[in-house]
Amino acid sequence: MHDVTAGPGRAPSAGLRIQVLALLLAAFVPVAWLIGRRTLPPSAPVPLVLDPAAPIIALQPSALGLRAGPSPTRLPQPAAAGAVFRLEFPPGGGDPAARPPYRLRLEGPGGRELWQGSWAGPANGKIQVVLPQEGLNPGPHALVTVDSAGRLRSFPFQVP
Repeated sequence: MHDVTAGPGRAPSAGLRIQVLALLLAAFVPVAWLIGRRTLPPSAPVPLVLDPAAPIIALQPSALGLRAGPSPTRLPQPAAAGAVFRLEFPPGGGDPAARPPYRLRLEGPGGRELWQGSWAGPANGKIQVVLPQEGLNPGPHALVTVDSAGRLRSFPFQVP
């Protein structure tokens, strides 16, 4: 009599299990890599040291919150590599009805978003944003603010 449970019928079943296990492990390697990438601690910000004698550029709001105005503020040509621009503007655009918190967004050429943040300071105050020269491409840029009521204001400027 021949026993079907022992012998040659068992080997292909074990080999198949090993192949399936190897394929499953190979499928989870990219998933584990992505999970590992997302769990790395974020890099710590470096302290910002500014020259108090450096010029502060006051931005003017565009008409009706449009991305560009008739004459956007032109930033000066930086004197040295690694320079920063200090931009000052009223996030409410001088409107007494504007109320914090404000959402801030920096848009580059073509409307591409470069940075975003929020500010919850006084309603009639001005804020300063420090932008590194390396992160700005030549062309039209805009600092866009949205107040708590959803009103949009744009502060366009031109990078040389």
